[in-house]
Parts: sequence; structure tokens; C-alpha cells
Amino acid sequence: MISVVMASYLGEYRKAAKDRDKKIIRAVNSVLNQTIPTELVLVSDGCKKTIDIITKNFPKEHNYKSDINGYFIDKQKIWSGKPRNVGIEKAKNDIICYCDIDDYLDPDHCEKIYNAFTGDWVWFDDLVYNQGRWIHRKCDVNKKGMCGTSNLAHKKIALWPDPGSYAHDYIFIHNLKRASSNYKYIGKGGYRVCHVPGKFDV
Repeated sequence: MISVVMASYLGEYRKAAKDRDKKIIRAVNSVLNQTIPTELVLVSDGCKKTIDIITKNFPKEHNYKSDINGYFIDKQKIWSGKPRNVGIEKAKNDIICYCDIDDYLDPDHCEKIYNAFTGDWVWFDDLVYNQGRWIHRKCDVNKKGMCGTSNLAHKKIALWPDPGSYAHDYIFIHNLKRASSNYKYIGKGGYRVCHVPGKFDV
């Protein structure tokens, strides 16, 4: 099936979304409530608070439909690819997609990807919040800034740049293209982008 990699850092940094300690619960729930069994691979980037929140709110004795597997690594520099690379390495499933801690997934997001997935990697559109409603946003892997982490699902064929930069998404897409030309666009996904600095934060 699919593994969802979620890199988590709950410390403060410039232009960070507000209330991420609460939003991570929303994000994790959205993975656990997928319409197909899905593995969540949560990588805590030097932040013990993440582990405490997950342990408190998602006890192991609860029989979830999806697996939660958490890993703790030392604090990395901002834009480092290591948290996501650890997630890729530890993932049990062949197909990897992502969810940021301040965003969330529609219940059928992973099922849409799984049913449409062919080749080695795919990209898809997402939904962004605009003046009280959700807008379908087109994605383009060939234009810088027009496709990001939220728009990708792939096999274990490439790694994120480390050390990275603000353009780490675009660099990773280049790594995917270099690894395989067997990819396609699969249309509208169910990824909800909840934070764009200076525009919205829901």
C-alpha cells in the first residue's frame, strides 16, 4: 500500500504556522482515517514534544486501521532533507507520499494515489484555502514553485537534498526525474494546504 512520511519540528522558526502542536493531531488523524490501510512514518526532528504529543493522543493499545511508526533524530538545519530521507528509508511500503504537520489529507487521498499509480512516481494537484473556501490548485513539475512535497508520490528511487535549501522541493523533483522518466500526472488529489506565509493559516 502507501506510507505517508511526516517530518515534525514543533520549535519556533520564522514564518512558521501557528498552533502546530494542535495541528499535528489533525494531520495524524487524517492519515489514520484514510479509506485504505496506510502506514504513517513520523520523524521527529530533534523535538521531544512531538513524541510526547503522539504518545499521549495516539496510544499503541488502540487498534488503528493504519500503523504509526515514529523515529527520533537529532535536530537538523532548516530545509534539511534528512527527516524525510529517514522516513523513506524506514517506510514499509513501496509507495511514499507526504503530509506536513500543519496540513491534512482528505480520507480518500491515499486511495486516489494508489488506484492511479503506475510507473515510478506521480504528481497531482492539491487544495488551498482562499477567503473561506477551498480552491483546486494546479500543479506543474516543470515550473519552480509550482509543485511541492504535497504534490508527489513515488517509489524509493530518490532522496531529498541534504543540506537542502528553500528550493528543496524543486531539487527533489529533479532527483526524481533523473532517477526515472516513468512518471505521470494523475489529476486532483486530496491534500489540503493549510498554511502559506503571509496569506493564510487554518
